[in-house]
Amino acid sequence: MEPDTTKGIGFWHGLRTVPRAVDVLRNVPQVLRLLLIPLLLTALLDGLALYYGFGYLHQLILLHVPQSGLFGLLSGFLTLLAGVLVVAALAWTFGFVYLTLCELVVDSVSEQIEEHLTGHSGSTDDWGSKLRGVLIGLGQSLLLTLIGILSALIGMIPIVGPLIAIPLGATALGYGFFAISAGRKGHSLSQRWQKGKDHLAALCGLGLPLFVINLIPVVNLLALPVFIVAGTLLYLDTEQRS
Repeated sequence: MEPDTTKGIGFWHGLRTVPRAVDVLRNVPQVLRLLLIPLLLTALLDGLALYYGFGYLHQLILLHVPQSGLFGLLSGFLTLLAGVLVVAALAWTFGFVYLTLCELVVDSVSEQIEEHLTGHSGSTDDWGSKLRGVLIGLGQSLLLTLIGILSALIGMIPIVGPLIAIPLGATALGYGFFAISAGRKGHSLSQRWQKGKDHLAALCGLGLPLFVINLIPVVNLLALPVFIVAGTLLYLDTEQRS
């Protein structure tokens, strides 16, 4: 029986691409070298953002809240809260920043993974299309970063906020890694959005574990290459289904 191409790939299929990606990386570990510089740059930028962002909020607290008596306790609580908020904001946007910095190398990683799995890279040979794909990818990554920030702000709304923000942030993350393959194949932005829209549940399944891992320092840095491979696997699955 042929697959029903009118239905998108489901949530659990997207989730299962993550352990599949780990297995693939065991066979082609050399691709990880391409991602070393973007990983280090992302860690450096996040460290600077943490230092200056928390420092700015801490100075505001010291300036406007007295440091004696009960106000001292309030100042300490607000300082702790500021640190938590800055770390949470960086965690929400970590994957998107990484994608933006990786835009010039992720195509090569995704290409090598597809060639390993199928015997051909499937990338366009037209340099004009490649350049256009990189430019679209950069704009797309910046847009996804803004969506990540928006979802972080929505998540601060009591009770309802996290119920909206977590699926939104996870789906946006999943789309960012899924769309890498579409970019190197020369697909337009509208084609990428359409393909992503057809498989929203799978994108959420791919992005949800990354969303959780983003909250864990160091682990998020080491795990992101897995999701580049997972995004390639999911894209190939949708192509095969089509």
